[in-house]
Amino acid sequence: MMRPVVLAAARAIVVAAALAALVACGPTVEPEASPSASPTASPTAEPSSSPTPSPDPTRPALAELVLSADGLDPLVLGEAPDEDPATRMIAFEPGACVSAELGIAPGDPGADLWRTDAAHDSTSPAYGPGTAFGVGVDRDSGAVTRVDLYSADIPTDGGVRIGDPGSSVAAAHPGATVVPEYLTDIHVVSGPIGTLQIEVAKNPADMSGDYWEGRTGTVVYIHAVSFELGVFSVAASGNLVGVCGA
Repeated sequence: MMRPVVLAAARAIVVAAALAALVACGPTVEPEASPSASPTASPTAEPSSSPTPSPDPTRPALAELVLSADGLDPLVLGEAPDEDPATRMIAFEPGACVSAELGIAPGDPGADLWRTDAAHDSTSPAYGPGTAFGVGVDRDSGAVTRVDLYSADIPTDGGVRIGDPGSSVAAAHPGATVVPEYLTDIHVVSGPIGTLQIEVAKNPADMSGDYWEGRTGTVVYIHAVSFELGVFSVAASGNLVGVCGA
């Protein structure tokens, strides 16, 4: 008879089904989440710095100028003046002083002019062409030989200006040698390439009245010159530079 075998098989099927049901009802295991990759910071670009353009060169301002025994800052005694239109302090004008009235013909020594740039005009000139200074340039060598101050705008390297008391000169330039002239005493400061000459007004003993009209004892002329020009007084001479007819 086959009945017991059938029953045993049926029981096995029931047991297997029960076990499967138990497994199905058990806790489910959630899969672990894989760690996400941390974001990579992109490098910050360095700002590009463009070079600052250099300012265009300009001529020195009037307030920056100082006269010494070497000359007037860029206008150095014994050297050719700068002729760049953007930076020059004086400009050459051939034939600017030609005059039939004065008997000056083209090519004559007084026919040409080194004119001071308008940037260096003076609002209160003591004398001269209305500029703060004038410059003499040798016709043959082309070098600066003389610079005259025409106003109080520019000091010496010791701080002396036209119109200052004569007593201040010795204190400002203690190494100066005094050369007496008829109308002035010239305080001469020697340098390696030239001299600075500061004239202090005086009345001659043989002259009645006040020639200087109240300016006696004050600084009236200042110039720097090359050694070959020597020591000289500008007083009552008409000996000027940077102006026609002088």
